[in-house]
Amino acid sequence: MENNDEIRLSLPKNLYDKIEEDVVKLHIELNLTIPVKPMDVAGKLGFIVRKFSDLLGGDVDIDKLRIGSDGKRRDGLSYYDNKINTYVIWVNDIDTFYEEHDNFTIMHEIGHIRMGHKGDSQLAEMVANYYAAYSLVPSPLPKIYKCSSFIDIIDVFEVSIDCGYNCFKRYMNWSMYSGKMKQYEKDLIAYYNIII
Repeated sequence: MENNDEIRLSLPKNLYDKIEEDVVKLHIELNLTIPVKPMDVAGKLGFIVRKFSDLLGGDVDIDKLRIGSDGKRRDGLSYYDNKINTYVIWVNDIDTFYEEHDNFTIMHEIGHIRMGHKGDSQLAEMVANYYAAYSLVPSPLPKIYKCSSFIDIIDVFEVSIDCGYNCFKRYMNWSMYSGKMKQYEKDLIAYYNIII
């Protein structure tokens, strides 16, 4: 047995299906294209995206935003603002150095919102991470875009190296072991075959 500091947990199958189905609905209803532009997605949903850097030099203690309750660096956060009747997503652009990471963070926060999360938990984080990755690179699409490596996924879908690598692994597993294609996957393929 390997010594592994991290135990990789997986989500229940029905939760993967729920996430994937919602993502496909988002792609089709919002007329998304590849590469997905998370700022545009948030805007189409009526959400507001703000950046931590916008608060520099103001009255807000930026360090309280940058560090979560667990003491770790926070990439982003989201909440419903009753004053403006919409969700606000904050992105920690101070501690990140590339747009792909910030894009993932925006989709991660959209995942929290769309999946109805009310608080922090390991499960909520796993769901939001999967939501973000699947939104940026849905499993059926690398084949349509002729991606034969994770480098192709990085180039075509404009995601980070980590995201591209993990999405390519997911795509390979999906293409080899998924079995019968689900209706929402067929719908997604049909949608992208029309717009390509």
